Amino acid sequence: MPAYNPDTNINRDSNLVSGDLGESSDSYWQAEPAESHVPSNNCELDAIETLHNLCGIYTKPEIVKSLLNRVGWKVEADLSKARLLEPGAGDGAFLVEAAERLVFSFVRQGINLEIGSLRDRILAYELIPNEAIKARARIFKRLRELGVHHRTARACVTAWVRTEDFLLAELPHSDFTHIVGNPPYIRWSKIPKEKAAAYAKSLPKFVARGDLYLPFLHRSFEHLDSQGRCSFVCSDRWRYTLYAHEFRQKWCRAMHICTETAGEPREIFNRDAFVRPEILTAMPQCGATPPSPRKRKEGSTLGDLGCTIRVGPALGVTQAFVLGPEEDGVEAELLHPWLDSRNIAAGSIQPSGHRVVSVFEEDGTIIDLESYPEFASRLRRFEDRLRARHIVQNGSPWYRSIDKIAVADWAGPKLLIPEVAKVPRIAIDRSGAVPSHGVYSVFFPGGDIEEIYDRLRDGKLARALSPIAPRIKGGYTRCYRRFLAMMRI
Repeated sequence: MPAYNPDTNINRDSNLVSGDLGESSDSYWQAEPAESHVPSNNCELDAIETLHNLCGIYTKPEIVKSLLNRVGWKVEADLSKARLLEPGAGDGAFLVEAAERLVFSFVRQGINLEIGSLRDRILAYELIPNEAIKARARIFKRLRELGVHHRTARACVTAWVRTEDFLLAELPHSDFTHIVGNPPYIRWSKIPKEKAAAYAKSLPKFVARGDLYLPFLHRSFEHLDSQGRCSFVCSDRWRYTLYAHEFRQKWCRAMHICTETAGEPREIFNRDAFVRPEILTAMPQCGATPPSPRKRKEGSTLGDLGCTIRVGPALGVTQAFVLGPEEDGVEAELLHPWLDSRNIAAGSIQPSGHRVVSVFEEDGTIIDLESYPEFASRLRRFEDRLRARHIVQNGSPWYRSIDKIAVADWAGPKLLIPEVAKVPRIAIDRSGAVPSHGVYSVFFPGGDIEEIYDRLRDGKLARALSPIAPRIKGGYTRCYRRFLAMMRI
């Protein structure tokens, strides 16, 4: 039995290889499978090419291997009944590695490498015809190197890679045991109009907006087996953006989802990208193992306990950047949940439906206002006041907020404390909302925020502040950052 080694070939005389090898023809994989959809007109081809140029960013081999390991698609596993789905195959990075592991798993299990046993184990979709051809070529080449009969290899690549739009395709199975990939990331406003219209017609409304990767996650979760596992390298924006609110409501209840920072884009992808990547691993709640409780940390101040304290971003002309619950007329991808002190009760958050506009991209650069005509139209109502601000007179763009709103900075669970209160109060926010400049946030990245909340709830915050925080007119307490940092809990 051969050991798993990417550079090792299976013996071509092995009885595990189906049929007479004969001479293979590399042209086999170039033909399109009958069920694939090849664009038939120039408009569709142009739209697809535009999408590819915008989001054709592929994954480095070490990340591919890591994701396959996370979902359990390993040589040591019995993959004879498994089904792996790759929603966006690209040029086949995930598929080559997955196919190789599948072959070695079969060899370990003593299973013949036949069309009937291999064909249904892998399914991938790729919208770009030329990329699908590259993927088939790479898989075919590796299968042949591993000693798989050319007819079997031909049948596998034909069945495994479909030139079709994953978001519009009718999938043959709804019980994939393993799902992996790097879904395309592109703002909804930049999707070609023909494609956006087709998606809006076919997809649920709550994922047909914001970013293209969101419906990729949604459809993948829908087709995951009850005991299955999926893992993606993707943007972290689903965790905190307003457009993903309904997505979170649906899937955070149904799935056990773990995320971790993936690293810098250049370490993950084959070219740099303006995205904050994370590795997301998920499985249905019925198949999830609950996390073990964390050991309680001891300390005397928030700093001792490992907490950080931040005040919400200053906007300048708040009305320009904050929309009420009944307002619309701003592109959805710019909007994020927003809370001020009125939304913070003792022990609970009472959201009002207000949203704040972030005018900054993930890389910290300011947006191109011409790309967002609805927001630009709104800003015209406040232009004189916005231009009169000090930061604009010092050279900043007239439509920027005073502070940069880095939405990811507010995404995690946090404690919210109003800056001024008759009785200091505290509540946990898990919505990823951006707080106003009159609210302090306490983060505990190293552990469970409930630990800190238990030390400050039910009037304990007021008692901890009373020796150090000054009272102002009307009996109000100033809960400034320096006082929060000084108090002992």
